[in-house]
Amino acid sequence: MNPPQFPSSPAPSSAAASFVAVTAKLSLVMAAMAIIWSLLQLLLVALMGRLNITEVMQNEGLPLTPGMLWLADHAFSLSVLGLLLSIAFLAVSWALLKQREWGRIGFIVFLVLVAVANFAFLPLIHGMFEAMQAMVPADFLNSPEGLEMRVQLRVGLWTSLITGIAAALALAGLHGWLVIKLSRPDVRSLFH
Repeated sequence: MNPPQFPSSPAPSSAAASFVAVTAKLSLVMAAMAIIWSLLQLLLVALMGRLNITEVMQNEGLPLTPGMLWLADHAFSLSVLGLLLSIAFLAVSWALLKQREWGRIGFIVFLVLVAVANFAFLPLIHGMFEAMQAMVPADFLNSPEGLEMRVQLRVGLWTSLITGIAAALALAGLHGWLVIKLSRPDVRSLFH
C-alpha cells in the first residue's frame, strides 16, 4: 500500500520574478495616482479657464512673464499630455506585471525618459525665481526690505537648485539600477 500523495506545493518564485512583480505593482499604484492627479489637474484647468487667472493678475498690476503666459495658454494641452502619459505608464506597468516583453522595454524607456527629464527641468528653477522677482515692483526691490527679499530669493534659488540636482542624481541612480536589473538575463528570460 502506497502512502497518500499530497499535492505538491508550488515552486517558490525566483528572485527575478519577485523583483518584476514588486516593481510592476508599485508602478501600477504610481500610475493610478498619476492618472487621478492628471484628472484633478484637468478639472483645475477647466475652472481656471472660467476664472481667467492671467486677466485677474493683470488687473491687479502683477506682471506676467512669458513663461507664465505660455503655461496659461497651453495648460489644457499639457494636462491632457500628462494624462495620456500616465495612461501609457499604466499600460506599460500592467504589461510588466504580465511579463510581456514590450512592457519591459516600455518600462525601461519610461525610466530613461524620466531620468533625463529631471535634469532637463533643472534650468526652469532659475526662471521660476526670476519670475517671482519680476512680480515685485522695482521701487520695492530697491528698498531695504526689497534687498532682504532679494537675498531670501537668492538663498531659495540655491537651495532649490541643490535639492533639485541631488534629487535628479538620486532618481537617475535608482532608474539606472532598475534598467540594469531589468536587462539581466534571468529577468529577461521571464518575458515573452
